[in-house]
Amino acid sequence: MTAPVGAEALPDAGQRSFATQVSLIARLLRKRFDERARAMALAEGEALTQAQWRALASIYLHPGWTQKEMAEKLEIGPVAIGQTLDRLEALQWVERRADPGDRRVKRLYATEAAQPVVARLGLLADREDHYAGISLAPEKMQMLTTLLDEVIDSLSKPA
Repeated sequence: MTAPVGAEALPDAGQRSFATQVSLIARLLRKRFDERARAMALAEGEALTQAQWRALASIYLHPGWTQKEMAEKLEIGPVAIGQTLDRLEALQWVERRADPGDRRVKRLYATEAAQPVVARLGLLADREDHYAGISLAPEKMQMLTTLLDEVIDSLSKPA
């Protein structure tokens, strides 16, 4: 049986490795979230892009990050992150402030004007978390998150 036009072909469940499963879950969650975040219109009526919502959320959660730190953490090239930050700055959602210890470095901060957007993104994230686990009994979801935390801890240690 062939997949409908435009549909992604997913590996059969029995053929997926652990890493493939985790990657697929992350991609599907990001795709679902992005579809909903795009509905959040910007000032001119254009859609909020994935790069923009990821950058804004990261700045909100990690105030004072540098542009370089953000590019590394989000795995985005320096030019692309620079353009995204320029757009967020033009919307007055992000500001770049000089680092007191090194005037060449700019630190990133979400502005007061960004708070309603960040709040809506937070509600979307909570909703997606809920829908991701809705098919699992609460005790199974707790077990899954505990196991995933163990894997994260294990992989976070130096090799």
